Amino acid sequence: MIHLFSMLIVKSLPDYKLKQGETFNNLKIEKFYNDNFSQTLDEYLENEDIIDLRAGFYEKFYKINKAYTTMKFIKDGKVVSHWAKAYRGVILKLLSINNIKTIDELMNMQIDNLKIEEIKKQKNKTEIVYSII
Repeated sequence: MIHLFSMLIVKSLPDYKLKQGETFNNLKIEKFYNDNFSQTLDEYLENEDIIDLRAGFYEKFYKINKAYTTMKFIKDGKVVSHWAKAYRGVILKLLSINNIKTIDELMNMQIDNLKIEEIKKQKNKTEIVYSII
């Protein structure tokens, strides 16, 4: 049954992969998402603390219109870009394992190999700058 279902899916799925920034039929995916889902996301997240773990590119898909927290990782004084996804994954795993529900709980959470160096606030964005140790 699973094998048959898998065969049907493989046979019936079109090529769906788009590279970042790629368009088709003059449709910009990030604009489509921003225009069509932002209001619903605003309503859904209205009473929630937001910890934004998206990569920079995906910030174009939805602009957060309330207070939120994001993170930056530095090592030897330089911003880590290539391995940032791995560190965001570490944070996400710890949030889940420790059942973290608020920003205050996040700030009190000990994270192996990461040390808070700075907390930057700009408008509705709070950025926690972690040093990788």
